[in-house]
Amino acid sequence: MMKQVKIKILDDVCRDPSDNFIINTLKKKYQVVISENPDYVFYSVKSKDIYKYNCIRIYYTDENLVPDFNICDYAIGFHYIDFQDRYIRFPVYMLGDYVYYAGDNYGLDLERAMHKHENTEDCVRKKTQFCSFVYSNSEAAKCRKKIFDAISSYKTVNSGGRYKNNVGGAISNKLDFQTKHKFVIAFENSAGYGYTTEKIVHAFSAGAIPIYWGNPAIEREFNVNSFINCNDYGLTEDGDEMAVDRIVSEIVRLDNDDSAYLKMLKTPAFIKDNYVEELRCNFEAFLYNIFDQPLENAYRRNRLYWGKRYERKQRIGESFYQFCRKAIPVRDALTSFIKR
Repeated sequence: MMKQVKIKILDDVCRDPSDNFIINTLKKKYQVVISENPDYVFYSVKSKDIYKYNCIRIYYTDENLVPDFNICDYAIGFHYIDFQDRYIRFPVYMLGDYVYYAGDNYGLDLERAMHKHENTEDCVRKKTQFCSFVYSNSEAAKCRKKIFDAISSYKTVNSGGRYKNNVGGAISNKLDFQTKHKFVIAFENSAGYGYTTEKIVHAFSAGAIPIYWGNPAIEREFNVNSFINCNDYGLTEDGDEMAVDRIVSEIVRLDNDDSAYLKMLKTPAFIKDNYVEELRCNFEAFLYNIFDQPLENAYRRNRLYWGKRYERKQRIGESFYQFCRKAIPVRDALTSFIKR
């Protein structure tokens, strides 16, 4: 008989709390019960109610943030951390059920990226445009804007997101849009060791050459001969001009040298054939280790004197933060009304 596990998944961890990469993995081995009185709770940086759950806490982040192990027992994130059985690295591009743009399918994108080097002739036939840029966040690292402007001085870069849009409005399907382009600007919002999101995988999925910046250790995941790694040119978050110029020169070279472009396109994306399967297996083993233990043995955080004091301070800080979030709009509305 399968072991029963009572779970709560807080807001912003998954779009569907009953059908997601966590629940579907656990259902392979356990009888999963979604409960308001859980023994295990999954939460994220955006979760507001974590402190009311005094059970086993498992933190998940899809942002460039390091887990606070004083609050959580276990964590799932991006960074390269070795912390006994308490942490697993599981990048967001592994989330097959995640959707951001209409038509997204992260599972299909990952599968296409894994085999992109096998379909180069078909990919090249679809390339009618030069370079794509799909972003909505205007507050990311300055180098993203600078690389867009610099490449645009050579040839038109089609921007299909809300930021710098020049195609008549936001696109409806990211994959279809990027598939038409030879190159895809795949810059993270910020740099962090291990912080690799879906952006480079989406570029590979489209059969394009990614122009990548972000994770300084990206070579631990992806074949450096399969994309343009802007980190190798010394590009910083502020966008060093000399680095930008060198990157644009490399793009121009590949754009005008069909054999060099095809050679890069035909290079496998990942560092080894079984890289993705290893991530999946490691993630399963990580979760099963937590849930196979007797409940009381699975706790890892300090729940005694200093642990309680630390959590109390964090709880107060969170309460004050939520109060300010509600109070500031009210204050601004009152100020606006008084000025009339």
